[in-house]
Amino acid sequence: MQLLITETFHSIQGEGPFSGIPMFFVRTNRCNLRCSWCDSKYTFTGGTEVPLDSITESAISAWESWICFTGGEPLIQAEAEDFLKRVTGAGKMVLVETSGSIDIGKLRNIGNLVFDMDIKTPSSGESDSFVTSNLKRLRRPDYLKFVIADETDYVFSRAKLVDIPAGIDVIFQPCYDTDSRWLAEMVIRDHLNVRVMIQLHKAIWGDRPGV
Repeated sequence: MQLLITETFHSIQGEGPFSGIPMFFVRTNRCNLRCSWCDSKYTFTGGTEVPLDSITESAISAWESWICFTGGEPLIQAEAEDFLKRVTGAGKMVLVETSGSIDIGKLRNIGNLVFDMDIKTPSSGESDSFVTSNLKRLRRPDYLKFVIADETDYVFSRAKLVDIPAGIDVIFQPCYDTDSRWLAEMVIRDHLNVRVMIQLHKAIWGDRPGV
């Protein structure tokens, strides 16, 4: 039993409502999507097969209370469910960063687990990838994120808000190097009840792996 891993590292969460919290990151290798602006294209190939027992022990023994399980797309890993159950069962909180293209039905009842789920916008080239049934599977404190690069993305994301269940937080995140002020002013103009949040880790360390 193994996970295909790109890297593990200690950092702060850079996106979403948990932004700024120290986490131990487990970045898996491979993705089923090819978003045009992906900042983790280095996960598309390569990687190292790590025994599940080993990576689980690393996560459990990390000093951080939170583990971020990310990718690539972590949920395409055959051992993802087992990893999540072991780590959360040991008392860790786990934030799963997922594209929304994988059904989360069999995972939603795992305790100590939070989903950071994307709905891909047109600029990604993968806007048809979202599994619509995932909307009904989200619970608090799970949240949805739209990465917005231009006005077409913004209009698309705004229109999707009517489909989102009550109580689920929504983040509008400017694509890296996109004008965050423009996005914030559009949200204010249209009276949208969403959060506008930048990628904090990139503001601190720049656009590079391992942070």
